Amino acid sequence: MKSIKVDNISLTINGKTILKNISFYLDNGDHLAIIGRNGSGKSMLLKILSTTLFPSSGTISILDKKFGETNLLELRKSIGIVSDKLQKSYYENSIVQNVVLSGYFASNGLYDEVSDDEIKQSLYILDFLNISHLKDRYYGELSNGEQKRVLIARALVNNPKLLILDEVCSGLDIASREDFLEFLQDLTNKNICNIIYVTHYIEEIFPAINKLLFLKEGTIYKIGSKKDILTNENISNTLSYNCKLIEKNGRYYIFEQCKMQNVKCRM
Repeated sequence: MKSIKVDNISLTINGKTILKNISFYLDNGDHLAIIGRNGSGKSMLLKILSTTLFPSSGTISILDKKFGETNLLELRKSIGIVSDKLQKSYYENSIVQNVVLSGYFASNGLYDEVSDDEIKQSLYILDFLNISHLKDRYYGELSNGEQKRVLIARALVNNPKLLILDEVCSGLDIASREDFLEFLQDLTNKNICNIIYVTHYIEEIFPAINKLLFLKEGTIYKIGSKKDILTNENISNTLSYNCKLIEKNGRYYIFEQCKMQNVKCRM
């Protein structure tokens, strides 16, 4: 079964084409990174993949459920989403365990009754992610990285089959970012769900990511396995920068980069 199957979707808003002829699939066990500059269409593609926006044309199936033929409210229960926007907007005076429990209702704060089983599951997830020591603290007291971990726990409490991470390293210093990426690598090693990871930054592509989608001006520039398409030429064309990649311990870094139109890089 394909985790995601996107067939020739396009999106037009107020007469402007945002996405055009997007097609790709994700197998169970795949982890995909979507790379593109600001304005490339990443945010709108994520809205479609998270079932909050319909494409203008084309077909899409997520977890074998086809848009237009399934209850999207039910489908959303199988999709976890963590974003920088959610992190910044979540109520700071919420207790961490309640933040996790709010994942059952996709709410900002906990306003509904929860069952004993749901409480037990929230504690299990906190322990599973090695953050149970945070459960009684206020969300607003946590560090940036701790908040991100708690929101991932919130996303996982419903046992989703798909986890969408939208620029989740935003705002982290280098040490915190590396610690958080190691946390994500450990999470993928547990084989819980497929991950879609969205970023501008090549160095955030942790080793478990095995598939890449390069998005440029609303179209797919390249898509395929990481080992096949992560090249100097492809990333330079995607980002409109001359880039020289180096690989170390399963991670990739831009060794030298500059604006194509201003400076010639040594490649």
